[in-house]
Amino acid sequence: MKRIALLGGTSWPSTLEYYTELNQRINQKLGGSHSCPMLLYNIDYHEIKSRYADGWAEIPLLLKTEIENILALNPDGLIICNNTLHKAFDQIKNEMQIQTPVFHVIDLTQEFILKNKWNRVLLLATKFTMEDDFFKKPLMDAGIEVAIPDPEERAAIQEIQTELAKGIIKDEFISYFQTLADKYDDFDAFILACTELPLAFRNVTAKPVLINTIAVQCEKAIDFILS
Repeated sequence: MKRIALLGGTSWPSTLEYYTELNQRINQKLGGSHSCPMLLYNIDYHEIKSRYADGWAEIPLLLKTEIENILALNPDGLIICNNTLHKAFDQIKNEMQIQTPVFHVIDLTQEFILKNKWNRVLLLATKFTMEDDFFKKPLMDAGIEVAIPDPEERAAIQEIQTELAKGIIKDEFISYFQTLADKYDDFDAFILACTELPLAFRNVTAKPVLINTIAVQCEKAIDFILS
């Protein structure tokens, strides 16, 4: 099998989701005691996250350094375990000329939506990702209608995400997302474009399909690992 690398710690609770998802999928396919060959490179996310609000210009270089460190370990493929950091990755990928396959969350999500012929999606993510165009625009350019929640809801989602990123899950988070699911039930799908959101959506019943971007990345990675 090929060996995948995870650029994780971004946040640590959601990195555990990647680790679990990859191992479970390999074991389901191969049985026995099989698990996923992988490298977990866990960064101190505070150094990047603290710059989101007013230091974004520094983030691409910080990410570049971390990617160079993990690629020096010679993995066969790379998953960046964070949606927002794909904006920074897109700013440096041409300069880096990476030969190692990177399982790009936006490209794969777009492919997944088009494959399933969904037309209207609601983007749920960090406030930064919902309000920026880096995730929305590629989907819209592909003919997908992308909406985001109201400003007050975006602020509430951000507050919840901050707690989830610390490993804190409360019943009130699940209740809030259930309310959102009921309000926006006329969409084809919700994109959980923040890797912590699936932690709170597990017990939410939604009419729209829930697109877990972790699962989307891992599914493609597993095909690659076993190829």
